[in-house]
Amino acid sequence: MRNNIFNRMIKRILLVGAVYILCIYSGETKPLKGIPDNKRTIGAHRISERITIDGVLDEDAWSKAQVAKDFFQYEPFNGSYPSENTEVRVLYDDASIYIGASLYDEEPENIYRELGKRDNSDNLKSDVFSVLISPYNDGINYLEFIVSASGVQTDIRRTGNRSDRSWDGVWESRVSITSEGWFVEMRIPYSALRFSSKVQESWGVNFRRLIKRYNEWNSWNPIDNSISGIVNQSGELSGIYNIDTPVRLSFSPYISGYVDKHPDNEMVSSRFNGGLDLQLGITESFTLDMTLIPDFGQVKSDDKVLNISPYEVQYGEQRPFFNEGMDLFDKGGIFYSRRIGSTPKGYGSVSKQLKENEKITQNPYETAMINATKISGRTSKGLGVGVLNAITSNTYAVILDTIAKRERTALTQGFTNYNMLVLDQTLKNNSYVSLVNTNLYTPASDYMANVSATDFVFRDKQNMYALYGKGMISQIIDDKTDVGYKYNIGFDKTSGNFLFQTWTNTETENYNPNDMGFLQKANEFSNGGSLGYKVYKPFWKLLNWSSWIGGSYRMLYTPRAYTSSHFYISFNTTFAKSYHMVSGEFWMDPHETHDYDEPRVDGFMVVRPRRFSGRISTSSDYRKTLALDTRVSYWRAQSMDMDNLSIRVSPRIRFSNSFFMVYQVQQDFNRNDIGFVAKTNDNSTVYMGLRDVSTLTNTIDATYTFNATSFLSARVRHYWRWLDYSSYHSLNNDGTLSAKMENADFDGNINANLFNIDLTYQWNFAPGSVLSIVWKNSIESSDKFVRSRYLDNVEGLLGTAKGNSISIRLLYYLDYNVVAQKLKSKQL
Repeated sequence: MRNNIFNRMIKRILLVGAVYILCIYSGETKPLKGIPDNKRTIGAHRISERITIDGVLDEDAWSKAQVAKDFFQYEPFNGSYPSENTEVRVLYDDASIYIGASLYDEEPENIYRELGKRDNSDNLKSDVFSVLISPYNDGINYLEFIVSASGVQTDIRRTGNRSDRSWDGVWESRVSITSEGWFVEMRIPYSALRFSSKVQESWGVNFRRLIKRYNEWNSWNPIDNSISGIVNQSGELSGIYNIDTPVRLSFSPYISGYVDKHPDNEMVSSRFNGGLDLQLGITESFTLDMTLIPDFGQVKSDDKVLNISPYEVQYGEQRPFFNEGMDLFDKGGIFYSRRIGSTPKGYGSVSKQLKENEKITQNPYETAMINATKISGRTSKGLGVGVLNAITSNTYAVILDTIAKRERTALTQGFTNYNMLVLDQTLKNNSYVSLVNTNLYTPASDYMANVSATDFVFRDKQNMYALYGKGMISQIIDDKTDVGYKYNIGFDKTSGNFLFQTWTNTETENYNPNDMGFLQKANEFSNGGSLGYKVYKPFWKLLNWSSWIGGSYRMLYTPRAYTSSHFYISFNTTFAKSYHMVSGEFWMDPHETHDYDEPRVDGFMVVRPRRFSGRISTSSDYRKTLALDTRVSYWRAQSMDMDNLSIRVSPRIRFSNSFFMVYQVQQDFNRNDIGFVAKTNDNSTVYMGLRDVSTLTNTIDATYTFNATSFLSARVRHYWRWLDYSSYHSLNNDGTLSAKMENADFDGNINANLFNIDLTYQWNFAPGSVLSIVWKNSIESSDKFVRSRYLDNVEGLLGTAKGNSISIRLLYYLDYNVVAQKLKSKQL
């Protein structure tokens, strides 16, 4: 029967796909006319004179350098000529590379120049200039340095089609605006680029420009939007030879102070921290990064949720050390940095150790990290090597004997070592293959977890097709040894108008990377595919068009039992006149879903009825003073009167070039959801309930930017979720629910609130140096009394104990060469 269902689903997908292709397919995209077939090349000019970074290209060296000009437009009119002229020049010496850009504009008074936070300049209402550069010229690993017309910096580490904005390089830039347009000067130290001593004859490079009032992107080396990727369409920079690179050594000492008020006991405490971040160039291409006595107290608060699912919630990494320069460590997909310093393994078992008259007075929720170190770089042959090591100390809970007034400790997690090794070899045609290993060891409990993985992408010469895959094996050594594995493989057509994707995934039931990685659930065998069609040039009243149809079929790996199937069709487009974006997705379950996870007991499943769903999202032109994002989705089940409605509205208001605010409200209401309630001690019976689930989230993000280096930001978030059970049932062996239990001795109702305020002032007073002041306020409450009215809920929330923290942190960047030069000049 399952095979018949699967066959019918495949026939439906193929039939709809065939009709879909016949209706819209009109052949592959032809090469853009008037664009050179070969990569463009610009030479760098060597200098000995000093360049003052002031946004004015008045040094003689600039006039001697070659000029990169005659840019091409790639958005919105791919392959057209730009609205304004651009010229770029490149200089270099033994310490740095210098970029000078002349961004001419016939209407300089109309140049957009909104201020904003660092690393967000290309998302502002501002013109932008960008440099993409790769000393390896491999078409994969690039660094992008961006400056807005308001002087705001952004730096991005790009790896193929992935980008990492968390990386913060130390470099200089200045802009100036005249009657001819605006001008940029950049100084990028080689320490920010990390290249081999065997400098390539040609570096990969491209220059991009955004003219915001037209939403127009131009590039020096042409970018064909029908070809997947941007960095692989770069030009070349030649002429950099015989560089005598200086010592790459920098220190970033910090001091910080905190005053905290704890919500549990209203006590006020203070603490003072100090530590050091160090960067050492081991060779020209390999760098040691180390943080000693790290302090992450100022990181942004997590967007916590009340988790009612059987799966762990994955939160984003906020700690700078584990965000910056982590592109190599993302290979393989087996590393989740928040495992380091996470909740001790024995945190929840302390209460079971209590004796009579004892209570827990301290039970740290996080393990304390002693230090963390990473070494990363890439050889001249394109081999990337990354090594990461972190150590956490013993973590103890404190238990008080309330009669004898004596304290004792309970070890919740022993000293633990975390280690990771990555080898990543770039290949021809923007391809790569990687080998990755993670290892965790806790000597006190003799516990070890080891995961090894390979990760590869092979592309053809035209970058038209891609074969990709991953393979992992996990091994946990405790009282016994558990071994599991996972692999997935796919074949895609990634360029042109007509696209497709195919994939298969296998995870054994013992595969477990979660000591240093993240996987919500294992034990899966799944397959899927999709067909897509894209239009890259404006037509009719649209700027572009993208549409997809596809489906998937999932089973347990052991036993090989059906779990779910899925079919969807989606589209995305932008209107030419209004720049209004609209997207939609419509999907259905061809058959009921068999959920083996929600019962929380092996051998049980919940049968969920077929569902039909639709979602529409809109986004207006962000250049306007007021812009609006919306999303409405609705699904309804075939039976059990089960449905879900989700509405999200997010206005974006730009009060001035300095003050910007985004408000987002989202309401989700799930009616007659099936949820786990309880189980018997022998796991012979599982109890489920039918419940209404409401989730309302209000978020305000506001930023006032004083200048290109300092800002004040505020983030306020209130998350409210309640569960109201209407009936309780035992779970039958076939996955259905029994009749409603009369006089059930359960109360699964929950009314939960999570409220956070993060107020931050930050001043980047020198390259790499930061002064920050942060105030945090948090409220968490949960009870059994469901309040369906918002104002009643807020009234109850305001009476809850609050946690407050105010902190100040000063980090100062010291470059060894700058310090040595100053000391030498004083001696002279």
